[in-house]
Amino acid sequence: MAGNPVPTDTDELLALAEDIADGLTTLEAAVGVKQNTEAVLRGAITAQRGAENLLGAAKAARGAAASALAAADDAARVFLLAARKVLTLHVGATWSAAWEATGFPGQSTAVPGRQEERLNLCASLQAYFTAHAAQESAQFGVTAARAWARFTALSDARDDVDAKTAAVTTKAQAGPATLKNLRKRVRGLIDELNTLLEADDPRWHEFGLSMPSDPDTPEAVENLVLTPNMAGKVFATWERAPRATRYRVFQQVLTVDAEPMNVETVHDLQFMLAGLPTGKTVRVFIIAANDAGEAPAGAAVEAVIP
Repeated sequence: MAGNPVPTDTDELLALAEDIADGLTTLEAAVGVKQNTEAVLRGAITAQRGAENLLGAAKAARGAAASALAAADDAARVFLLAARKVLTLHVGATWSAAWEATGFPGQSTAVPGRQEERLNLCASLQAYFTAHAAQESAQFGVTAARAWARFTALSDARDDVDAKTAAVTTKAQAGPATLKNLRKRVRGLIDELNTLLEADDPRWHEFGLSMPSDPDTPEAVENLVLTPNMAGKVFATWERAPRATRYRVFQQVLTVDAEPMNVETVHDLQFMLAGLPTGKTVRVFIIAANDAGEAPAGAAVEAVIP
């Protein structure tokens, strides 16, 4: 006897929730659903998608902040290299006590390898050139003002990365609550239907669910689509198969492979085939599976490899 487990994979869960919500559009009143209605379920779906979008935006902002930090650090490094050259004209090319006041660390005249040391050195050089204005070089951009500008830019960029990282953490912490609620609503609807529908009522299928009287093994995968991607890559997507908890991806490069190969087993509804020979044709099919067994192989689809 088939059950209706709530998917653990988020993409599968959202796909099932959409199927259920579509079923509720036409059957909610007729079946008598009262608790986990279409409005309630769609609200849970929207909340989960919103949380994912907010997290994605926060990660993008953190990435932009990291790029800005790298640029600020590069600018600081360029300044420090120029400052070192100017300083050698006044305090010598090799380390001596005269270099102590400049702030170059580790009894070395080399530009520091650590970002934290470069940040502090910019601040030290601002103080040094303020006290030794005669050693500044406007021609080479080595001045107290420029040292402070490089320090400020690098410090601000580091602060921004910290703030954007905290935002990512905040959004990530909000995600489990919306996901838990969506699982609760899907599970609740299934439990509600168990009290409203007979085990062999075909309307179970209109919710994207299995009839309890169905066999335990999953149904075959349908609507496999292959999309040529970058060189040597083909992107495969397919629809959720009822009762499937995982999918075995098979590929065969025609005229190269003697038989299909199971290249990966995944829990979502997509997979990138990579490392394929350009110009050849790849044949792909998916086998849905769960702990009770496997479905028949889905229809094979072919695509020319870019």
